[in-house]
Amino acid sequence: MLFPSLFRRIASPATAVAALAFFLGGAAAPSASPANPDITALGQVLGGITDDPASVNPEKPTLAIGEAELVLSAYLNPFIKAWFTLAGGEDGIGLEEAYASMVKGLPWGLGIKAGKYRLGFGNLNPVHPHAYPFIDAPRSLQSLLFGEEGFNETAVQASILLPTPGDWASMLSADLIEGRSFHGDESTRLGWLGRWSNDFLPGDKVALQAGLSGATGIDDVGRETRAYLGGADMKARFYLPASSHLTLQGEAVIRRFHTAGEEEEPEIELRSGFYAFADYRFRTRFNAGALYERWEGEEDPENADRAFRLYAGYAVLEESTVLRLAYERHLPAGGEAVNSVAVQLLFSMGPHKPHRF
Repeated sequence: MLFPSLFRRIASPATAVAALAFFLGGAAAPSASPANPDITALGQVLGGITDDPASVNPEKPTLAIGEAELVLSAYLNPFIKAWFTLAGGEDGIGLEEAYASMVKGLPWGLGIKAGKYRLGFGNLNPVHPHAYPFIDAPRSLQSLLFGEEGFNETAVQASILLPTPGDWASMLSADLIEGRSFHGDESTRLGWLGRWSNDFLPGDKVALQAGLSGATGIDDVGRETRAYLGGADMKARFYLPASSHLTLQGEAVIRRFHTAGEEEEPEIELRSGFYAFADYRFRTRFNAGALYERWEGEEDPENADRAFRLYAGYAVLEESTVLRLAYERHLPAGGEAVNSVAVQLLFSMGPHKPHRF
């Protein structure tokens, strides 16, 4: 939640009534219960064309059904909420997330989260791709953070809101993770992830966010060699007249892994990359923006790939249906430029929306 320190100052009549009912032994029932959870179904249709010779259909229009999601969420009691997300398509359905979070009730403002979930490394990875302002995750993150599915693991997290002055909210979190993302093996080698996130309100029209992330795990089970990930992210939002706002966001990632092989001393793979984008949302339903990214690829870490995107979106019917259009020019290291155009129709039924006003 953005700027959690502000919410500690809000005391609405509804909050007061709920608190009174709880202390009298009759806590107000949440909107969903374990017997009747909130249910959301999200689907998408994807079309496009690319001149990439490695594509299955180069220079020919394509049409496909994208990944669909079924999301269930409910309060198990006034303190603990649980989420389940099933995702897949024509080739099958799998469990994407299943976790419970203790949102209140612990001393010192502690929070506990446990299960399988998109880990809080950076700014974009914890967010489902359908909630991005563009269609696909940046190529730099896909290359550095374990592919299209992102950094998603079974983990246990503890977090705490630090005491800070004024309109500054600072959060520390630590995750004990299963570690399979690092080595890709069926065996478990526990790893760690930590994040320090900060939210600021320098004025009525500006909101700032900055964070540092780090993770470590075993990347070779046989040799027990350790890999490291580091990241820094920043986000600024400027609130403009007529229900519009401009978001500037960027993130840099560095990874240090060991290469697979039969040598006694495996080589160290050191790669890094970043993305930055500007997104302008106007008239509530529209958004448009541009994204630039640069990263060192796995096959040629000595040189860097680059990509540039232009994109636009329109919420057709409030936030339940979104139409997006994107153009991308990808310049792979040592290769020919690749141009792609993509269109996405994203739709949802239920409270978990694909688009945020």
